[in-house]
Amino acid sequence: MSALEQKDTTASGKIDVHHHFNASGGRGQPDWTPEKAIGEMDAAGVAMAMGWPGPVAAETVQAARDRARMLNEFGAKIVQGRHKRFGLFASPPPLTDVDGALREIEYSLDVLKANGIGLITHYARSWLGDAAFEPVWNELDRREAVVFVHPQGWAGACDCGILDYQAPHLSDAWLEYPFDTARTILHLMVTGTLRKHPRIKFVFCHGGGAFTPLIARLEGFSGWVKVGPERMAELFPEGITAEFRRLYFECAQAYSPEQMALLMSRVPVSQILFGSDYDRFPLRHAAEQMDRLALPPEDRTAIESGNARRLLRLGA
Repeated sequence: MSALEQKDTTASGKIDVHHHFNASGGRGQPDWTPEKAIGEMDAAGVAMAMGWPGPVAAETVQAARDRARMLNEFGAKIVQGRHKRFGLFASPPPLTDVDGALREIEYSLDVLKANGIGLITHYARSWLGDAAFEPVWNELDRREAVVFVHPQGWAGACDCGILDYQAPHLSDAWLEYPFDTARTILHLMVTGTLRKHPRIKFVFCHGGGAFTPLIARLEGFSGWVKVGPERMAELFPEGITAEFRRLYFECAQAYSPEQMALLMSRVPVSQILFGSDYDRFPLRHAAEQMDRLALPPEDRTAIESGNARRLLRLGA
């Protein structure tokens, strides 16, 4: 083991909860390595990162199960020997394969000792509150699991034919990611999934995506003649804001003063986490944005590391 791998910086520095591990066949940078990631972490003042090996895609159910196992063992191998620098959000097969997902969740949490489970905002044409996924939520609630939710964008839930902006470099990450995060949060609320499974600790990406600035608009539907206060109370018995405040949010691509002020007006500081979206973005990109924010010292410490330590039960 190299000195780079052994270096213990966990007593100080940021904890990155949105960090991609790149296995063969993934979408990340082809020159990615754990050693390169650690070098960028050190340069950016990041003590530890929760790696996610990405969504599982394959042509058959068995191939998806095999792919999930490969990705999670790949991630666990990275963590092994580097446990002070990396943790793991494991990826189950698509939740449409409930039995396969449950088996991989059990293996990941009990055998690989993953820190949590990483999901995407939808599977095929089903948002996360779909009733078919209830056995998965029951198990994750029983385990009081941390569930990291990453947007997936164009794959399956929308008519992709109208989403071609006919401009270079534009992808689903620009608009579809934040809106798919908003869609799945709304679905989890209106189906009662969040209320039925209060022990699951959901972490959503990018400061909650488009949901955060849309809360006031959604609450305003209490005045719409087709909805009204009574129907709103049926959809959101505890209120939209009350449910939103219990979720966790990492803030990659959401560190502008305006976005952070809006998020902090909606949720307690205790629910906000540092994330970088490395290696899709250089790690310093998020770290420098975070460093520029004018925050009270106690809020900065909480967002950069304290909240993640508490959520993930990390030692000091």
